[in-house]
Amino acid sequence: MTSLMITDIRKSCLDQDFDLITGVLTSNNGNSSGRALAVEKRSLLVLESATADRDIPSMGIACGDQYIRMRAKPEHGLSVGEEITLDSI
Repeated sequence: MTSLMITDIRKSCLDQDFDLITGVLTSNNGNSSGRALAVEKRSLLVLESATADRDIPSMGIACGDQYIRMRAKPEHGLSVGEEITLDSI
């Protein structure tokens, strides 16, 4: 099962009504400690999905990590360090 470890949350400088959330994809081989993500309640929009070609320490991304950047309403309820499963996406 694939999970997403939240590594960075910051306010969008272009749209103050949203947060930018960054997460690194992890594979936990069926041993999920994360919770299912209720997309319809969180109003997430994927902005970018890529493999890092260099370290980006400010966002918690290491070279080679597969990561996703998303836009979310401030009431998303997610926090840095939280692991969520991608079952509901």
